Formats: sequence, structure tokens, C-alpha cells
Amino acid sequence: MGAAPHGIRFSPDGDTAWVALSGEGRIAVVNLAAMSATDPAAAVIARWEAGTTPLDLIRVEGGWLVSQFRDSTLIMLDAAGRFVPDAVWGVGAGPSLFAPGTVRGESWVTTEFSDRLWVVDTRQGVPRSFHTTGDRPYPADVMWDGSYAFVPNLDAGTVSVIDLLNGETGAEVDVCPGPPGGALTPDQVTYIVACGGSDEVAFINTASFEITGRVTDGLGPRPFSVVVPGEGRYALVNNAGGSTVSIVDLEAREVVQRIEVGEQPIVLRAHPDGERVFVANEISGTLVELVATARAPESPAATEVVPNEVVVLGMIHGGHETSETFSLEVVRDLVREIDPDYWLTEIPPNRWDRAWAEFQASGTVEEPRVRRFPEYMDGLFPLSRELDFEVIPTAGWTEPMSDFRAAYLDAYSRDPARAAGWAEYRAAAEASAEALAAGAADDPRWIHTDAHDEAYDIRMQTYARLFDADLGPGSWDAINASHWANIERALDRHRGEGVRFLLTYGAGHKGPFLRELRRRADIVLLEVAPFLDRLSVR
Repeated sequence: MGAAPHGIRFSPDGDTAWVALSGEGRIAVVNLAAMSATDPAAAVIARWEAGTTPLDLIRVEGGWLVSQFRDSTLIMLDAAGRFVPDAVWGVGAGPSLFAPGTVRGESWVTTEFSDRLWVVDTRQGVPRSFHTTGDRPYPADVMWDGSYAFVPNLDAGTVSVIDLLNGETGAEVDVCPGPPGGALTPDQVTYIVACGGSDEVAFINTASFEITGRVTDGLGPRPFSVVVPGEGRYALVNNAGGSTVSIVDLEAREVVQRIEVGEQPIVLRAHPDGERVFVANEISGTLVELVATARAPESPAATEVVPNEVVVLGMIHGGHETSETFSLEVVRDLVREIDPDYWLTEIPPNRWDRAWAEFQASGTVEEPRVRRFPEYMDGLFPLSRELDFEVIPTAGWTEPMSDFRAAYLDAYSRDPARAAGWAEYRAAAEASAEALAAGAADDPRWIHTDAHDEAYDIRMQTYARLFDADLGPGSWDAINASHWANIERALDRHRGEGVRFLLTYGAGHKGPFLRELRRRADIVLLEVAPFLDRLSVR
């Protein structure tokens, strides 16, 4: 590649990579398809001049931002790799690697010697503001909705958890000596941090910020960064004090393989296809492509494919405690009739382990988000001792986004300049409430009709039109998409097994989910009415 390769970025189609060569002040443009050719050096199809010590780059509107580690700046190159005059921003000493992705047109870069996490506007191509971190921060990873950033602080031995939406530090986690990197798992349940000073990795729960485990055996010297490709079965950890990458099985939480890649592997990046990982080796000056070992396909005759069944129950949460027609007793009896193999719940995955452990230990649950749902506290948990089902938490909810959304709507409602918009939303909410009440709002037969979903949409379509652009990942459509992504992963994981899924969410989410489920040819969608008939609910 050249001298001291570091940050790696890919084209949207995955055919091209750009690699920051910090030792020679250039960006190498790489044709990835040519890497396996007889002359792999021919894969480098261009070299752009990129200042001094370019450590990483990120795509912005009209070109690239490049971090200048020694010059304490970010510079801009256009799409063809030419310097953009006057596009230089001082950000403090030691700007290093950008976060792996972008959210709502933002990315993030740490400045190692000024203890800052900068917010970068990728639409304008400028650094906009910063958050204070711990001592000597290394590259951050950020949750899907831009809510939390996890920043390892090398000299402090901590991970700073920064609430990006509300401008607060959520936690400082004492984790290990010398943490230089980490990554979130795809389900956002765990932040995995490399511990360069103790040759281990640690696991931090993204809701409680507690350490939930460590891997201490089998890693090489000075673990430096982490990447979790694909569906998240394995984490790859580069050992910067040697020449290997360690493969960690995240279910077993143990090292299952070490791969020789080159001297001082320094940066790992997952390819957009989720099946490959690329390693930049600083001393060797090489870029190495790692590919998951292909598994032998199963014989078509070996497995019978049977469509799964799905039942969607719309919940009314606190309303179950006062309703006579859709009481908690009715909920429990319905679940008994449905008798699911898997229960997909409106519980965030990063909060489920704590709630289940509390219930197993004491029969009570203190986890605050889970306690909000009577259908789980007085339905799911007691029924788990009676029925044989597996709980799969699928909610995309995060607390910072919830707080941000509430504050945004409160400010909107008080803003005289937005009075007309707020009046329009309130009118839609009233019209929706009237349509729901006309159909008997707490009647489970009414709730499980398309007419109910259409009545709820009166409000939410106006909500989405007025607020979604500002709320971004916290918008109505985006949060439903986030929930659905977790639901779909669960359905895909058990495709063709001939099992029954129960999906329970607030009744307002039912319509968007049913629209997605009706597009799937591999499931049988069961109506709720026949189960109600068995209970003689009128």
C-alpha cells in the first residue's frame, strides 16, 4: 500500500476503498477486485496528496474530510482528491479516526491530545461542535440513532459514554488499562472495548453501562481496535503489538482463531457486504482482506421448510389495568390460547438481560423501562413459568432519543412561530382519538382491525409530516423501521422452522408491522379474532 496505512473507507457499491497513508501524506485509492490478482500492487489505482499524517477520511458533500494528526486540523479534498482552498479547520491536537458511520448527516472524530469528541457536519463538510471526553480519547463508536457515543480513553483507563442528543456525559466507565478502541455489536446491546494495557477485551452493556464480562485468554499483544461484521456472531480484534487478528466468538465469549495478517495491524474496517473485513498493517504497509470461511451448504432434502406463523397483538399498556374488555387477565388468556414458541417484545435488547436476571433471582423486575409495561410485568413474566416460549426483545428505543423527542415536542408546542403546525397536529390527534373511540378504543376486536390502524394513522401521518425531518432516527417512521429491523432479524433467523411467533407492541405500531409482514411469503399471518372467539370475548 505504502507507508503506515490507517483509516479505510469504501464506496457505496463496495468496489473501491480509500486508505489513509499517514507515513507518506497520501490517500491510496484501491480497486478491491484487483487485490487477489497476480500483481496486487496494481490494485492501487491512484494516490492523492493529502497533507501531513492523514490518519483517516470520511465522505462529505462534495468530497472528503481528512484528519491531519500532527497538524491538529481537518482538511477537505474534492471528489477527485484535490485540495479545497481555505477548507482547513483547527480542531485541537491529534485528530485521529472518525467513527465508523454517519447518523443524520453527522459523524464524529476524537482529538487525542485535547480530550474532545468533535461533531462533524457531513452535509457541509465542517466540524461543528465538540464534547469533552476523558484523558486521551481514541476513536468512538456511536449508536444507530446518534444517541450515545462510546469513547475509550487510553490514559484514563475509562470509556466515556456521551449523550450526544442532549449534550451530557452519561457515564464514565472504569474498564481496563490503556483502552484504544472498541465497537458496538449490531444489536446495540454491547460495546466491546479492546484493552491494550492488559491484553483483553471487556463487554459493556449499553443501557446499564456495567461491565458484563471479559475475554482474557487467547488474544495477542496490545489489542487495539474491534470490528463486529455482519449479524454479529464474531468480533475481530487486531493485536497491534504483534501481527495477528483474533476472532472472538461472541456467544461463547472466547477466542476461537488467530490469523497472521502483517506487522502491527492498526485499523480494522468492515466491508459494506458484511462478509469481509479489511486490516491496515502500519509497519508492513499492507492492506489485508479477511473473508469468513464458507460453510458447506445443507442438502435440500436434509431440512423440511415449513412456514412460520405470526400473531400480532396490539397492546394498550396501562389501559390493560383498567379495561374490562382487554384486561391483563384477557391478555394472559390470549397468550395461553396462542401458545407461542417465540415472543417478540417491545423491550430494548440491551435491557432484557437485566430484567430477566432480576425476575429469575427474586420474582420481581426493577429494570425501569421494562416495568412500564403491565403486559410484561403481569403477563409475560408469570406466564414464562407456565408456558414454553423464548423471549426475543426487539424494541429500537433508546432513552436519550426519548428525552430528545420529548424536549423537541415541548419546544415546538411553545414556539409562536410554529403555532399553526402545532394546531394542525393537535387537530389531527383529536380526530384520531374520536375515530378510535367510535370503534370502542379498548375493545380487542376493534383494536385488531385495519380500521383501527387507519384511525391511528390520522394522527401519526400528520406527526410524521411535521416532525420527522427534525427528529431523524427518533421519528415515527424511523423508530418503526428500527423496531422492524430487529423483528425481521428474529424471523429470518428461524425461517422455515414451522414455529409460532407472538409479536406484542403498542397498538399504534401494529399497522406498520402488519404492512411489512404481509409482504413476506415465508410466514402465515394469523388473525386475532379466532383466539378471542375461544375466550368468548364479546
